[in-house]
Parts: sequence; structure tokens; C-alpha cells
Amino acid sequence: RQLGVGQVLQQSINRVNEQQSVATSMMTVFQNGNAETSVAEVMVSMQKASLSFTAMTQVRNKLVDAYQEIMNMPI
Repeated sequence: RQLGVGQVLQQSINRVNEQQSVATSMMTVFQNGNAETSVAEVMVSMQKASLSFTAMTQVRNKLVDAYQEIMNMPI
């Protein structure tokens, strides 16, 4: 079964949301003084969330550009 562009984008958004939730959760645990969570782990998690958001945004922009180009093609 093939996924449509909308489904792929939705899955990407869900993954980014999940990574941001994990980063926020780790940050909260660290701020509450949990000795098992290091500042390095929190920073890596936050960077992963930031990079995945940036990548998803760039993919979305490329999809919008491609859609606009297709819509402007003469029939």
C-alpha cells in the first residue's frame, strides 16, 4: 500500500512531535533533580528534536514548491 503525500507529512509531524515530547520530558526530569539524567542527554535530545523539526519544515517547503510548480503548468 502506497502512502500519499499528506500521510507521509502527517507521519513526519507525528515523529517530530514525539521527539519534542521526549526532549521536554527529559528536561523536566533533569530540572527536578533526577541523577540518572545528565545535561548531555537532555541537550542531545533537544538537538534531535530541533533538527527533526528543521528537516520536516524543509521537506514541507519543498512539497509546497513542487505543488505550486505543478499547478502552474499549462495543460
